[in-house]
Formats: sequence, structure tokens, C-alpha cells
Amino acid sequence: MGWGGSGKRAKTRRRQPSLEGLEPRELPSGLHAMGRDALAPRHVSFPSLNLIVASRVANVDLARANQAQAGTPGWVNHTYLNSLASELYAPVTTTQPIEVNGTVFPPGTYATPQPRPREIKRETFWATFSGRYYVGPPRFSNQAATIHIYSAGRNVASNWFLHGRGQVLVFPPADPNATPTTLDPVAGQNVGIVSLIPSNALQTSDMILLDLNNLPGKTSNDPTTLDHGLPARLGFTLDTAGAGAFTSPNYATTPAVQTDPSTGQPLPIQGGAAGAVAFTQGLGMIELKYIPDNRLRAGASQSGTVIVRIQGLINYSGTLNALYKGIN
Repeated sequence: MGWGGSGKRAKTRRRQPSLEGLEPRELPSGLHAMGRDALAPRHVSFPSLNLIVASRVANVDLARANQAQAGTPGWVNHTYLNSLASELYAPVTTTQPIEVNGTVFPPGTYATPQPRPREIKRETFWATFSGRYYVGPPRFSNQAATIHIYSAGRNVASNWFLHGRGQVLVFPPADPNATPTTLDPVAGQNVGIVSLIPSNALQTSDMILLDLNNLPGKTSNDPTTLDHGLPARLGFTLDTAGAGAFTSPNYATTPAVQTDPSTGQPLPIQGGAAGAVAFTQGLGMIELKYIPDNRLRAGASQSGTVIVRIQGLINYSGTLNALYKGIN
């Protein structure tokens, strides 16, 4: 059968088998490519590796959430990102004398190195996708429900990877006014986790984990943080249990041993397990827009489509990717 013609055998040119080269990009990548539009008809053909450079931006949020943008999308708030730098690299306050390499530092507040504008740009992370959400029963007595969010086979668009999959789990509190205690440190708080799994060619087993909690200064029942009565604006911190290229190295930016000069006993490193400007840090925000429907799963009380937007700063090392050849 020929390659052309409508019902007629067409004359064709003989073609020899050949091999196509693999993707030359180094990942995580800043390149922006477009995958299948979320609302495109299923019969429309798209390249399987989603390598068409975006030349248009869909006017529908649902479609835009599943394709990479030609540049940073407009909802990424650079003023907010710059404000995160002062939180990530805030001064460290000590409450007792600390001895480091033979020098004793009295209790006080000590400034930490501050990121340059280029570093803030390097740490900027955003991701977006549309998927499905289901509200199920709570798992524990201090929870009101379990919200499951999946990208449902659609791509996650991000400035750090070409395409991937996303999952979100949120636990609203049973009592938003409950006071945290030693036995229940998250009482009254929205908590959860985000899992982003890049699926680029030649770069597998990567995973970014983000821990969710209330935005600073916001309560769980603050109307400005809810959509359809569900948590819609939450803060995140980087979970150091990421995998692949996003694994946090055991690298200390402050001396590995700090000592209480009065007892000679070691003290925890100020600023976290790896210091005040470590690769184990990240802060940001996730925004959820719920579009309810009646396609309930067994046990679910609510369901629908959800648009997920994530933005923040993450101090990613850039040294754990075997394909990367550029300069951070």
C-alpha cells in the first residue's frame, strides 16, 4: 500500500531504515515544550515525546495547566519569590554559647549569607497541571477528610522538567481551631504532601516531594485559603526524601561539629541538618482550583477536575544529573 492517494495506489519513494538520535537536552531543563492540550480531541495526533516548541498559549486554564509555557507563566509571582529568600536565608538566633573550631560565639542573632539575584532565579521552581480530585473519608480522628489529587495521565508542565506526573494528598483538620500539642503537633492545621515525578527520556526514578501546611499567618478555615470549602492555598517546604536528580546531598555549609562550651557536648547544627544555606531547603505555595462534578468514586463525597499551581524557591544542587553539561 502506498503512502499517498485516496483509494489509489500511490507511487512511493523507497526508504531505508534509520535510527533517530536521542534527546540532546540536559535535564532538569529550562526548555519549554508543548504536550497534548488537555481539551484537544483524542483523534488529534501529537508527537509521543512532546517535543513541539510552544508557539501559542491556550485561552483555557485547564489546557494551559498541562502544557509547558513559552517562558514563565504570568501567575508566577516574582515579588513573592523574592520574599521567600528572606525566609529561607533568615538570620540564625542562638540561645546559648556555641563553640565552633575553638571559637566561642555568645548567644545572639547571626546573619547568614544571602543569595544573589542569579541564585534566586536558579532556585525558582514552578509546576502546574490539571487532574482529578476526590474527597474521601478521614484516616485519623484529627482529620476531617482525605483529598486525593492526581494528574490523571496528563503531563505536569514545569521549568525543571519537560513532562511528568503529579500527585497531591491533603488532610483538612477535624477542628480548625484546635491547638497543636506535643502529642498532636499538626492539630488544627491543613497538612499533606505533593509528589512530582518527572518522566523525561533517559532520566527516570526522579521525584520531588513537598510537605504541605497552612500558609504563614493563615488559619485552616480562613476564607481566602478555601475554594468550594476545600483547602486551596497552602504553603510547602521541601521534603529531603526526594529521589534521583532531586536527592539532597549530605553536604554541610556550616561546621559539622558545634559544641556547648560549658559541657563539651555536641549541639545540633544551626539552620538545619546541613547548615543555614544548605541544599536541603525549599519554601513556596500551592494553589488549587476545584471544578466539581458528579463522577464520584466509591467512598468519595466530592469529586471533579482540579487545576494545580506550585511556585517557590528550592535550593537544588544541580550536580546529581548525569545528563547535565551546562553551567548552573
